[in-house]
Amino acid sequence: MQGLAKVKILIEGYTNVDSVKSGKEVICPTITLVRDEKIIMVVDPGVLISQQTLVNRLSEEGISISDVNFICVTHSHLDHYRNIGMFPEAKVLDYFGVWSGNVIEKWNEQFTKNIKILKTPGHSDTCITLLVKTNEGTIAICGDVFWREDSPKNDTYANSPVKLMYSRKLVLNSADFIIPGHGAMYKVEKIKSIFTNKYALKPVYNLIGRIKEKIKLKIKEKINGNKLGYCKKCKKLFLKNEDRCECQNFFCFRCCECEAVCELCNCKHKIKGR
Repeated sequence: MQGLAKVKILIEGYTNVDSVKSGKEVICPTITLVRDEKIIMVVDPGVLISQQTLVNRLSEEGISISDVNFICVTHSHLDHYRNIGMFPEAKVLDYFGVWSGNVIEKWNEQFTKNIKILKTPGHSDTCITLLVKTNEGTIAICGDVFWREDSPKNDTYANSPVKLMYSRKLVLNSADFIIPGHGAMYKVEKIKSIFTNKYALKPVYNLIGRIKEKIKLKIKEKINGNKLGYCKKCKKLFLKNEDRCECQNFFCFRCCECEAVCELCNCKHKIKGR
């Protein structure tokens, strides 16, 4: 197929944050080049021992620093965006919009004919994924939605494991290949079953279950600690005396069964929609 985008990994990333027991963490993002019509984009210029390494890799592709007109930051973690200053003339695409100097504009999900932007929170609230149509298939450049091909099922750095679960499923169902945050490109089919079967998602479902149990416990504690009790019909708490019917104090004023005008409590408030 002609007229599709081109994707090339400039620098293959790495990380030891999930395995280091003591000592220093060593980390570098996967830095990717995307070309689509007039767009020359570097994704996650990140951290490097020397910026000259990236300059050299671009030069091998026939590209200078000034040729790059877009930088994409997949999420707001320093290891993925530190070197954006290398490209002073480029616009910056991130979760919040497209930055040009001190001006920001909203981006369209269909960024170009061949590039689609997805919001994929979980690892961070600011994660985005680029879905790029190429001759080889659709490539998802997803930052740390997946760290690498052997990504840990449980991302200990995830801001929200539940959101990450859905973001991973979205990426896996949208792409043929994945370029992860810190590794080489790989086929979706190689890992799809690992991250979508019920056993892989069990830790997430367990987390949801624990959250629900905590909510139930807090509600019970609130009920037990509330001397006014709760309505026997709708089960809502009486947070103040005015919430109760004056003559049927086991009902709230909304559920009381006395007449609209009661000689004991004058329940006109009921029909006033108090």
